[in-house]
Amino acid sequence: MGPITGIDCHNVPGQIDFSPYFLTSSFDWTLKLWSIKDQKFLHSFEDNSDYVYDVQWSPIHPALFASVDGDGRLDLWNLNNETEVPTASVVAEGGVALNHCRWHGSGSSIAVGDDVGRIHIYDVAENTANPKMDEWSRFVRTLQELKQQ
Repeated sequence: MGPITGIDCHNVPGQIDFSPYFLTSSFDWTLKLWSIKDQKFLHSFEDNSDYVYDVQWSPIHPALFASVDGDGRLDLWNLNNETEVPTASVVAEGGVALNHCRWHGSGSSIAVGDDVGRIHIYDVAENTANPKMDEWSRFVRTLQELKQQ
């Protein structure tokens, strides 16, 4: 366990309410998915090799979130596809650490801040950003599987 660097509560509108779930990023190189109802973390994402500075749920996709780390990596995680490694990753040029991320309200791009004061804007592929109709029910199954681990 290490200091928490970011917290984001699930607030994607849709057919199912996932508001009891939130994500944290940490100096212990992990991201964690938590449940308020279960009062514990359900899963630890341990793919990073440096401090994880920030995390944020997609504003439109129930199972998608972004994270940034000290290696300059922006990761996109679609939990309906994979829970052990990111769905997509990009490393910022210049050897910078990425320390903040925020989705555009449309879910089609992400603004990322670095340790030298610059902002990087990344477009998110349409097939990654836009949820299919079954993503909410699939995410229910994903959460049930994570609770059983």
